[in-house]
Amino acid sequence: MLVGLLLASTLSVAQARNAPAAYAGLHVHDVQRTTRAGIAIETGRLGGVAYRIDVPQDWNQRLVVFYHGYSLDPVHYDLDAPQAWLAPMLARGYAVIQSAYAQTGWALQSAMADTAQLRAYFSARHGAPRQTLVAGDSMGGALTALTIESDPGNYQGALALCGALAPSWELGQRQFRMLAAFAYYFPGILPTLGPVPVDYAPTPEIEKRIAATFAAHPGRFADLRAIWHVGTPQDLPGVIAFATALVQRAQQQAGGNPFGNAGYVYLGTRDDAALNAGVTRYRADPAAVAYLLRYYTPSGRLLRPMLELHDLADPLVPADSVDAYAERVQRAGHAGMFVQQYVPAEGHCVFTGAEVGRAFDELTRWIDHGQRPQPGKLPGG
Repeated sequence: MLVGLLLASTLSVAQARNAPAAYAGLHVHDVQRTTRAGIAIETGRLGGVAYRIDVPQDWNQRLVVFYHGYSLDPVHYDLDAPQAWLAPMLARGYAVIQSAYAQTGWALQSAMADTAQLRAYFSARHGAPRQTLVAGDSMGGALTALTIESDPGNYQGALALCGALAPSWELGQRQFRMLAAFAYYFPGILPTLGPVPVDYAPTPEIEKRIAATFAAHPGRFADLRAIWHVGTPQDLPGVIAFATALVQRAQQQAGGNPFGNAGYVYLGTRDDAALNAGVTRYRADPAAVAYLLRYYTPSGRLLRPMLELHDLADPLVPADSVDAYAERVQRAGHAGMFVQQYVPAEGHCVFTGAEVGRAFDELTRWIDHGQRPQPGKLPGG
């Protein structure tokens, strides 16, 4: 076990040049190591933040920095936990590192710094990789975009999986408006949105109540589905319960309500006039909006290849929301550096390991051989 390990005592001069200075002085503790199926695995805590490192015995000197998605609770890493999405990367000889972040919820404020510290620790132990890619799922997709945009010198490519790539405020606005509509059609199931009570939690009991009221009122569900666009009576209850918690955390982290539907016009239901007249209207707090605009609004300044893979019918982060990012990239003059592909699946981040592996191959062929992927359906399925 490494207790009280400092960067200053372990880095060689050459390694220190390639490692972010942010790691200097942080303690590494609670370290556990094992080797399974030719993969050296290490977990521990770096500066109090949990991490995991996987290195193949035949490591090709290339690294994937992986950002996990949104979590209401602190993330922990286990030596025995399966790594289905990361297994294809490891099988291709890439090492993978993951930080749990010091912050829960919409963790963009801390995740990049925590991950940069882990990358420095990795270089201290294993040497600086000759190529580094960044990848992430859901919220981790936003972190992937931020990283590749802000640090193209250290990262050669990016893979976003079911990425929340649209500006945070825009995605939150959509969820908030849909939740307000849900409350109109199905009152009394969920708490108020202005603000969501601090003791709210997306429990299985709440999901069951939502599912039961969907079954009892199929016409109302059809109206909600008409404006939500994707989702079934089976998967939307969990999405709605979780999205309410997302709004709750955003309100807490932003110090106010960053979302509103005061001027929004709902269209597509059997009676749009009744919905627009009856839905509860909320106004956003400008200071809270400013917080979400900071964490995050992408620039579209994409100087390295980035591939995004999405489920076609994603009810939490819709596949067409990625268009907002693509438009920013195009306006910045870098449209050739972004490609979106999809798999014909229903759900949020329901890719198989094989699908992630095929997308990873699409990206690495692009980076290593200049073969830009074709947008559309992921090849090979």
